[in-house]
Order: sequence, then C-alpha cells, then structure tokens
Amino acid sequence: MAVTAKNRAGGGGDSATSGAGSGRFLREVLDELRKVVWPTWGELYRYTLVVIVTVAILGVFIGGVDYGISEILRRWLYVQH
Repeated sequence: MAVTAKNRAGGGGDSATSGAGSGRFLREVLDELRKVVWPTWGELYRYTLVVIVTVAILGVFIGGVDYGISEILRRWLYVQH
C-alpha cells in the first residue's frame, strides 16, 4: 500500500484495517515461503560439510598466522643482550 498524505496524517486507517493488514501480510509471507525451493537432505548435508571444513581451514590458518606473528614479536621484543 502506498503511503499517502492522508495515511501519514493518521486519517487513512483504523485498528480494524491494520489488523486485517497484519493477517494479509502473514498470508503473503506463507505464500512466498511455499514458492521457495528448499535444499534436499543430501544438499543440506553437503553444504554443511563445506561450511564446517571451510571454518576449520580458516581457523587453522588464522591461528597459525597469529602464532607466527606472536613468536616473531616475542623474539624481537624480548631480545636478551
């Protein structure tokens, strides 16, 4: 529904219409959800594995870089003369 000056001013609707608007909105949401192509169990399993493996690889990489940088800084900052 377009916003008009009448709607903005508060003269465009009452509580009965806004309640009907909420119900209409929920019906439209459910209609749109029925149109969604949901993944199959096989696809869902595969995508989940991809995410877990990617997170593990990135975690190891970031942890390794963090450890390497901390070792370099530790040896550089705490040089014993």
